[in-house]
Amino acid sequence: MIQAHEERSLRELKEIIQQTIKVRRVTLSLFLVMALYFRFGAGLNFPLPLIFSPLMWGLITIPFSNLIQSQETKESLNNIHFGYFLLEILILTYLIHIIGGAAWIGVSYYVFSILYVNFFLPSKKAWTLTVLTVVFFAGISYAELAGLIPHWPIFEDDNELYKNSFYVTTTVLAGGVGLYFTTAYTVQIFADLFRKKNESLREREFKLQKLWKELISVREEERKRISKRIHDQLGQTLMGVKMKLDILYMDTEDPRLKEVQDLISDAISESRNLSHLLRPSMLDELGLAPSIRELVENFGASSDVRFSLSLDPSPGIESEERRVILYRATQELLNNAVKHGDPSTVKIELQSSDSAVRLSVEDDGSGFDPDRVARESGLGLKGIQENITIAGGDFSIDSEEGEGTRAEITLPLD
Repeated sequence: MIQAHEERSLRELKEIIQQTIKVRRVTLSLFLVMALYFRFGAGLNFPLPLIFSPLMWGLITIPFSNLIQSQETKESLNNIHFGYFLLEILILTYLIHIIGGAAWIGVSYYVFSILYVNFFLPSKKAWTLTVLTVVFFAGISYAELAGLIPHWPIFEDDNELYKNSFYVTTTVLAGGVGLYFTTAYTVQIFADLFRKKNESLREREFKLQKLWKELISVREEERKRISKRIHDQLGQTLMGVKMKLDILYMDTEDPRLKEVQDLISDAISESRNLSHLLRPSMLDELGLAPSIRELVENFGASSDVRFSLSLDPSPGIESEERRVILYRATQELLNNAVKHGDPSTVKIELQSSDSAVRLSVEDDGSGFDPDRVARESGLGLKGIQENITIAGGDFSIDSEEGEGTRAEITLPLD
């Protein structure tokens, strides 16, 4: 179960990163559109690489997105993310250089990268990239100041602030060290609080699932015990009484004994049905599909409804809890369909794949309003929803009044 939680945590982290990639693509597209307008529409004098850079920046998100999806551990995911951010701040450094370096507001371009880095990456990697950002920015600023690289002014009336050593140093210290380090520290504090809160919720969920598993196990064991006692003790006792009555009736042929015999026979039949409803022995001995088939046959014998079955003979469910959940859900859904829907046909499907099993129960009955029933129903549907949710699956009901009902459950195999 711990491994499952780690896999789920990794999957959620990947989803968040993929969302940030989409945000980056949108913002880079806007930046590119504005750059094209200012360069060719407004006629600003800045070099064409200012257009190509965000385009290249956006293109590297494509292999990065694929790499993110293929990672199987958080460590490898963080390493890939670190490499992407390193490329990102290198591209930003080049962008800042070609729009005026320390002489313009390019220092602010790093801010979003700093936010992302310090939110997603471990502290050591985040601080490494933050320091590298300051080093890169200071490097191009002092390189322009020393004349080691050319200064590319974005405006024609450039006041040559890049030649002022006091201005450059102030920009590096205030904009670089001050802004980036303060942002990094603040974001890491909030990210740490977020992670701790998230871990606390995960721990609660872990304990809840463990408690749920124990509850299912205890409940089913109790059902087994009661079912066995009804079958072995009450059933045998009633059978003994019937045998004695049979002998007595053969001697006396008293019609009143015949009536008692019939009542005892009904009681024996009812005890067998009750024992089976509490815990079908077939579920333990033969598995889920045969148990559902037997369940449907019993419903068919006691009603005029026509049932259609399509069952995977070996759905591969090793977990006893999941077998019980699906069996009880089928039992409840069939009971609701026959009792409340007044259908002529009910279709049951059980399909499995490598990772999940899907159960659907569909009828052509009177249907209902799912929202109203969710508010007013008892423990039946709510119990199904609760069990499926805690087990990590999905439960949906599609129904309209007069249009029949379709209930579908998708449950992971492990």
